[in-house]
Order: sequence, then structure tokens, then C-alpha cells
Amino acid sequence: MTSKSHRDIAAILPSYDFFRFPVIADIAGGRGHLLRAILKTSPKLQGILFDQPHVVATVVPDKGEKLVVMGGDFFNDPLPRADAYLLMNIIHDWADAESIKILSGIRRDMPRHACVLIIETVVPETPGPHLSKELDIAMMALPGGKERTREEYADLAAKCGFRLKQVVQTMSPYSILELVAL
Repeated sequence: MTSKSHRDIAAILPSYDFFRFPVIADIAGGRGHLLRAILKTSPKLQGILFDQPHVVATVVPDKGEKLVVMGGDFFNDPLPRADAYLLMNIIHDWADAESIKILSGIRRDMPRHACVLIIETVVPETPGPHLSKELDIAMMALPGGKERTREEYADLAAKCGFRLKQVVQTMSPYSILELVAL
């Protein structure tokens, strides 16, 4: 996952203006590869890495890196306050019920002006091969999650008090889905 993340991050960074957010929280961000890449490109930004305590236990900010590390459970614990929330390869791990709990928790704890950036593959509406369709089979078989179409993400967002504002394509199989509060 780490090597895959680094390859995809290089394609994701130039696709979206992450730098307009003073504080970015990476929810279930693992060791913080995406967040730290964003922070390296703009040292003025503040980052919050939120994941299970055992996952972030050994994460230490680099000298001068504005990174706060928080251990917690996104199903049960309060989430940090930020201007943007990143979720890369998280929502597809879960069925709708759990995804709604995750997104509703963010919606409950986030400031009104904040947005959520879901970074996932989006299943195209057209027939034919696509990486997201292969991943969908794997996600259903392994963790019980699923890949979703744009409409499925919009429906999921609406159930949590969000509106799908835009879907930004990247130079990778990933898209950035920007959710804003209703």
C-alpha cells in the first residue's frame, strides 16, 4: 500500500488546490503519506493525522513539519477540527451503513465552512473494463466494502448532510470527490 500510495500521490497533488486550506486533517491516514506530501509542498499548512493509536504510535513529525498526530477511532471518538478532511482509500473499505457513520461523524465535528475530500476510484456509468470495477469485486470479497459511482457517492453524501460539489479527475485511477455541508 505504501509504494502504491506514493505513485498515486504524485498524480493527485497537482490535480487539486489543497493549499487553500489552513488546516487539513487526514482521517485514517495511516502513516500520513498523502498529508505529508501536501505539507511538504506548502510549509504554511497545518496537518492533523488521525488514525488508530497503534497505527500512529511511531509517527514523528519531521523537523519544521506542522503535523499533529492524533490517535483515535473514527467510529467512536471526536474528530479533529479542520478546514478540509482527507479520506483516501477509506470509504471503499466499508458498506453504506459504516460509510454513513464515518461521514456523519466528520459532519458532526467539522466547522461549517470545511469540506471533505474523498479520494477513491469512481465506477464509470459506461460499460467496459475499468480498474474500479476490478476493485469492486475485491472490496466485496475481502473487507465487505465497495467501489461506487458518482451518483452513489452523491446519495451517500446526502444521507450525511453533505452535497457532492465536484468530482476532480487526476492523472491516476483516482478521483477527488469534494463534499460540502448542506
